[in-house]
Amino acid sequence: MYLAFKSLHLIAMVAWFAGLFYMFRIFVYHSESNGNNDKTQLLKIMSKRLYYYITWPAMVVTFVAGALLLSQSTHNFKMTWFHIKLALLLGLLSYHFFIGYTLKRFQKDDIFLNSKQCRLLNEIPTFFLVFIIILAVFKPFVSI
Repeated sequence: MYLAFKSLHLIAMVAWFAGLFYMFRIFVYHSESNGNNDKTQLLKIMSKRLYYYITWPAMVVTFVAGALLLSQSTHNFKMTWFHIKLALLLGLLSYHFFIGYTLKRFQKDDIFLNSKQCRLLNEIPTFFLVFIIILAVFKPFVSI
C-alpha cells in the first residue's frame, strides 16, 4: 500500500501545484483587463472553477494521501527533515488560503493587487516546491 499512497500523493501534489501556479497568472490577466467586462467575466469563471474544482480537491487528496503514506512510515515523525517539510507545508497552505482571499476580492471587482504584484506572488509556489522536494528526496538531516 505504501507505493499506492505515494503515487496518489505525488499525483495529487502535481495537480495542486498546477492550480497554485496558474491562479495568480489568471489574476495578472484580471488586473490588466482594464474594464473589459467580457474578459473579466471569463477570468472570474476560470479562476473560480480552477480554485474550487481542481486546486482545493487536489490539496485535500494531497494531504489525505500524505497522511496515509505517513501511517505506513511513522519513523518519519522523528526526522528533522520531516518537521521542516511540515513547516513549509503550513506556509504553502497559507499561500493557498491567500489565493482564496484574493479570489473572493477579485470576484467582487476589488482588484487590490496590480499585475506586477500578482506576477511576484505567482513565483512563491516555486520556492515551496523546490525545498519540499529536496527535503523529501534527500532527507538531509539526522533524526532529532
